[in-house]
Amino acid sequence: MNPLAKLTGALVGWKGYAAALVVGAIVAGGAAWKVQGWRYGAEIAETKADESDRVAESHRQAREILASRVAEVGQINERNAKAEWAAYGGMRNAQVQDDGLRADVDAGRQRLHVAATCSASSSGVPKAGAGARVGDGARAELDPAARSDYFALRAGIQRMNAQLAACQARIR
Repeated sequence: MNPLAKLTGALVGWKGYAAALVVGAIVAGGAAWKVQGWRYGAEIAETKADESDRVAESHRQAREILASRVAEVGQINERNAKAEWAAYGGMRNAQVQDDGLRADVDAGRQRLHVAATCSASSSGVPKAGAGARVGDGARAELDPAARSDYFALRAGIQRMNAQLAACQARIR
């Protein structure tokens, strides 16, 4: 007997059905496995495409936010630079005026007068009348030794005012 005849004889009856069932199950399982692989591959590709789109959109939004922040910072820096320029320009102007006043006082073109009154009761000077004056009616003048202090105080006040204006401009 040949081998094919032996195999055919062995597959007759319930054994043949069982063998056909096993072979069919193996073929169906392999086909299902292959189809499932295609389906999962398509899902993975779709998920990757969706994720890529989300990442691209988030990058675009981040670039827009960054560009707007850079523009805002540029505007703030420009505004601060203008305020500082104005403040320091004002300080420089005040310093030039102070230097001019100092030169005029030193040259005798101007005099620094002090608004003062002398209380007759505190100095021990007797009262001569309601309109009593000191000396020949001349105004009190700042002592030459105190002039540098006067100019230092004046420059400090102007510098502080300019710095305060610069700070207020920066805050706005």
